[in-house]
Amino acid sequence: MKSIPPSPPFSEEVPRPGDPEESYRRSYEGVREFLRVFDQIRIRPTWRSGDVPVPVLWVTGPYTATAAVTQALEERCDGTPFAHLGPAPDPEAAAPPPVERSAPYADLMARLREASRDLASIAPRGEAHLRFPLLAQVLWLLDLQISDDEPDRLHDGVKRAVRQRRRQVRAGNPQDRRNFWANVRAYAEGPLPAWAAATAVLSATAADQLSTVLGICAIVAGPVFGALHVLLLSRSWAGRRRYKWFCHQPYLMPGQRRNQPTEFTRFAVRVIQARRRALTLPALEAGLGATPADPAARAVVPITGPDDGDSAEERKRQEALLAVQGIEHLLVNAFLHDLRQGYARSLWKFWRRVAWARTSYPVLLVSGGGTRLVTLIEEVRAGTRQPDPLLVVVTGSPARPALPPGRPSVGGVPVLAGRPERTEELWEQWRAELDRDRALGSHRLIRVDMEARDAPLLEKLNVPVRGRRRPLLAHPLLPLLTVVALLALSLVRVVSSATTNCAPSIWRAPTGECIGLGYGDFAYTPRLAKVLTAIDAANRTVVDSGKPYSTVVYFGKLTNQAGVEDALTDIHGELAGLAVRQRQLIQNSGDGSKLQMRVLVANAGADFRYAEDVARAVLRRVTEDPTIVGVVGLGESRQQVQNALRILSRKALPVVGTTATFDDLGSRAGGGFIPSYFPLAPPNSELAVTAARWARLGTPSQAIAPAKRAAVFTDLMITDLFGKDLGARFVKAFGDGATTVGYANAAELEQKVAEVCSAAERPDLAYYAGRSGQFGAFIEAIGKSQCHQLTVMANDDITQYVNDNAPQLGRNNRVRVVYVALAAPSAWTAVPSQFTPNFYTELESLVTSLDMKNLPRTDLPSDAYAVQAYDAAETLMRAAQSAYGGQGGSASVDGEPGVVDRGGVLLALENLGEVDGASGLIKLHGAPDTRHAVDRPILLVTVDPNGRQVVVRHCGRLYAQQPLSATCGT
Repeated sequence: MKSIPPSPPFSEEVPRPGDPEESYRRSYEGVREFLRVFDQIRIRPTWRSGDVPVPVLWVTGPYTATAAVTQALEERCDGTPFAHLGPAPDPEAAAPPPVERSAPYADLMARLREASRDLASIAPRGEAHLRFPLLAQVLWLLDLQISDDEPDRLHDGVKRAVRQRRRQVRAGNPQDRRNFWANVRAYAEGPLPAWAAATAVLSATAADQLSTVLGICAIVAGPVFGALHVLLLSRSWAGRRRYKWFCHQPYLMPGQRRNQPTEFTRFAVRVIQARRRALTLPALEAGLGATPADPAARAVVPITGPDDGDSAEERKRQEALLAVQGIEHLLVNAFLHDLRQGYARSLWKFWRRVAWARTSYPVLLVSGGGTRLVTLIEEVRAGTRQPDPLLVVVTGSPARPALPPGRPSVGGVPVLAGRPERTEELWEQWRAELDRDRALGSHRLIRVDMEARDAPLLEKLNVPVRGRRRPLLAHPLLPLLTVVALLALSLVRVVSSATTNCAPSIWRAPTGECIGLGYGDFAYTPRLAKVLTAIDAANRTVVDSGKPYSTVVYFGKLTNQAGVEDALTDIHGELAGLAVRQRQLIQNSGDGSKLQMRVLVANAGADFRYAEDVARAVLRRVTEDPTIVGVVGLGESRQQVQNALRILSRKALPVVGTTATFDDLGSRAGGGFIPSYFPLAPPNSELAVTAARWARLGTPSQAIAPAKRAAVFTDLMITDLFGKDLGARFVKAFGDGATTVGYANAAELEQKVAEVCSAAERPDLAYYAGRSGQFGAFIEAIGKSQCHQLTVMANDDITQYVNDNAPQLGRNNRVRVVYVALAAPSAWTAVPSQFTPNFYTELESLVTSLDMKNLPRTDLPSDAYAVQAYDAAETLMRAAQSAYGGQGGSASVDGEPGVVDRGGVLLALENLGEVDGASGLIKLHGAPDTRHAVDRPILLVTVDPNGRQVVVRHCGRLYAQQPLSATCGT
């Protein structure tokens, strides 16, 4: 039969005349096939199919084509373990001192450091990173400096170094630190569930015999011991078992098995001795007058042993070459074995979940002709006959990567020959060759020839990246869920009472606060108990009446931070304002055509710390309760409030803000603003401009001269959006003479006051852009400083402080305080009676009915905050009433009162006209930014010696028919 000659490589094909489009199509399909096949090689088979040996992929061609291949493969490996080694080692990955840079293996160390670093830095989302503990140990040995040369002393020195490394808890060099955190992630999946299971068994068997305290301690001890176990396993040295592999691998080991080391310390001595021999190689080559052999040549020089050669120097050179070769092979073998361990799937080690979760092989891309590492990898693979998961891709190399030499053959068929006495040896050699073929494959190299015309195709072609789904049982949440489930069972068994909620739908936060959404019957704080009881009683009346109603969620901060004393008069006031409006709607419900208001109270914790969690709880309640028409409150400009508004906007739930003034509050993460958010308070931009103008004009009625220099004290808290923004806007509006004084806490605030007041040029005015909680420390610091009779102008947030400390503030002769307020009863003094609201009379009636009239000032609700919440509820209920009337008034379903459509409420808010509110004119639309209410009152208030709050300037309109002052200064 006539033999058919093999086809030449693609790069050697003779161009055939034909259609250029056909040639382009063939190149196009060829590039697509190359990328698809690369994915097939890279994808790891399932456990049932078993891992298969992967070849070395050799891509040749012009630079433009191989560079395009490199870029394409990098993009396809995005998110999976991948390393790219260029022509020269990465300077950052070079071997650090004390390794001699002239060491023959230094370049290999640098490349393996770089490769391991890059492979360990990339992992699929949620998965543990690769780790290289064996390679790190070899690198540490090659860096280790022991001065003793005598064998016994060398052994003792190495033993001391190993003992010191064993005691080292924290990682040393950057490579150790990277391995440490990779180990923590990987090892946590085994010990933690085991210790959690032990805790569950202990709680199940001994819970009745242990007290609650001891039971809690036992439950806590399980994760603590598990964490310590993980910490010990994740150190640079993690016990002898991990390093037994060094005593079983073939490199730098004696020829006779009985002389092989049985412990790591003895093996470490051999490594250091080999390192010392290897470091003499450059000097020996120079002494022999020979040109130093390059690393690639050393790999193929046959070295038969130290007896060959004609001189002692040549024997030493041969020993040094053997040492270099052994060290290089040891480095590569440790590198490959770390990868084998990272990908080893074994049923009896089922807790090593991450090995089952890895569905793609790691890729090592070598470009620029540096194939020495590839050659060593193939030599180690052939010598150890152990498969590994590393896919090596060589690009741009003009020469074939040096692979292990072939076997002798006769007629193209491998032959093993010898005398009869060598029969057993030949049989063992045949079995070894068979094992190698099964482990590595008969052909180790696949060559793919690229052409220049393939480069643009690789750059533009979009071939979907193929992959394999992670097994369901290898999900990264599985160990976590196991730990959580076991600990949960333990907690339920031992301390079930300690894990109960404060009340239905109200949970206990780690801070001890009761967080969540209730119906008003739960007293978050004793000071709020009476008004919350009144709201709850009104809620029952509304529901029991059978008349239509809408539910409003009040979203506030009803608890204090641990260790902080806050009277919560602002929140007390907002709840009282809601209670007043609730009472009025109940009394005026009439024939049922007018909606009543039910109030749900949601607590987000001190400083709205849990606002996001509560916002999600509100959305869940909205799904369950169709009567909810919107939210009022969220009265502070904090990042948590911003996030809560974004969460509430997912269902377009209408939100009417009370006292939050940050301009961009309610903005979306991707740009634009939330259309369902309606802030009542004027924004910081208006407040800052107005306050700066009043500061420049002065207040003659209060003997406050115009200010030329102003110190603006600004709170720099990261999560507080209010202070930094307001302070910056005031400085800009005031112009020349204004300086920002930033502070982070009360102690620093006092220090800043002392610095400002001891300067050569003292300010005429101090503008306070911080929070109410620190204003007392600020006033005290001003009074004790050298700023005598300094005028302090504060923002609206200190209204709560003034409400609680008005008498003391009015009697303070050393500090004159005026503050910008959003509402004050004294603002209505000169208003005609027909425009004066009766809110303050109703609020006093509520306080009297709750037997609170004679309580201290700090136990009373703040009227300034009460009127803001009252108007917010009024705005939302007016919109609900409009929507209810538009859908049929008193319509009912199955005998039940009709439910107001939230979409209709939102539409009604967008079209709501002017309303004469109790705090001033409510006009939601018409502002230049289309977001904020128009002409809302801005008041400048002082406190007289009797503790009364007096409005000395105002801006905006209190009612619709009030003329707007031309200067906005009266």
